Amino acid sequence: MIMKRLIALLMTLAALAACQKEESFPLAMDAAIKKVEKVIKQYPNRDWFASKSIIEPGTVLKYSKFGQLWDDPELIHEYVSPNYRAWLVVIATDESYDSSPDECLHLFIDADTGNYTEKWLKGQAIVEWGSTPFSRAAQSNGGK
Repeated sequence: MIMKRLIALLMTLAALAACQKEESFPLAMDAAIKKVEKVIKQYPNRDWFASKSIIEPGTVLKYSKFGQLWDDPELIHEYVSPNYRAWLVVIATDESYDSSPDECLHLFIDADTGNYTEKWLKGQAIVEWGSTPFSRAAQSNGGK
C-alpha cells in the first residue's frame, strides 16, 4: 500500500515537472540558435548562417571552400553529421590573403536536447541556409 502511494506520488511529480518544462522539442530554429548564442558572440565580425531545416543523424554533408559545389571532385570533401537530429550553424571566418577561407566553425545543435557539438572544417558545409533574425546582416539592418 505504501509502495503504491509512493509510486503514484513519483508519477505525479514527474508529470508536474513535464508540464513546467519551458522548452519544447524538437527545438525550433530560433531556440536552437539561442543555445549557441554565446559561441556566435565570440566571433562578432563574422558572418554566420543557420540551416533551413533539421539535418538527420549520420547525414553525409559535402563541404568545400566557400561552401560551393565545384565540378572538380577533389575540391569537395565529406563529413558525416553527428548521430542525432541537428540544426547546423556555421560561423564563417575571414578570407586569408590568398582568398582562401580559413576553417569554418560548424555547430551541430541537437534538436531533441539542445546540446551541441563543435567541428572545424576547412571550408563550409553545402546545405540550404535559412534566414534568421540573429545574423550579422540582420543586426546591421535593425533586425530586419
